[in-house]
Amino acid sequence: MGVFASARIQHALQKGWHAWLAGSFLVAYVTADENTYAMHQFAGYAVLVAIVARLAGGLLAPAGSPLRLPRADLKAARAWLSSRKGRHPLFAWFAVVLLAVVGLAALSGAVADSAAWMEHPHEAISEASLWVIFGHIAFVIWMYAGKKWAARVASWRAGMRLSTLTKENVR
Repeated sequence: MGVFASARIQHALQKGWHAWLAGSFLVAYVTADENTYAMHQFAGYAVLVAIVARLAGGLLAPAGSPLRLPRADLKAARAWLSSRKGRHPLFAWFAVVLLAVVGLAALSGAVADSAAWMEHPHEAISEASLWVIFGHIAFVIWMYAGKKWAARVASWRAGMRLSTLTKENVR
């Protein structure tokens, strides 16, 4: 793998790809009207190229590399549910679903350029992909920050209950 052997470089590439995909999708979604069609089309093709680049890079990446395509596996999900150790398997499932839905939105848009009958399915798939993206964002926020917030709230509430109990016992 040469220059890409460093985990730091691989994570930087993954973050760069993520920014490329997210930014292109956002631009394509926001410019989906007739006045900005050229920008919408360019951004849509950028999404398609990002998906193809991710699939190609993920298939060529060695095992254990963060660039390798995620493997959504039911056995791994069951094992994680019983032990709760390691990376949550929903990360892999979300990645697969996102690549599929966003890729399908981009591909249907490319087909809609030459086949007008594909415009409505492209719109519907794009709208559905937006909800999958929102679900992904909510899941990531929950996994990285939500559990900490929930623990803080539970700790705060427990402290509030303890403080009221001590005041009642003093009286």
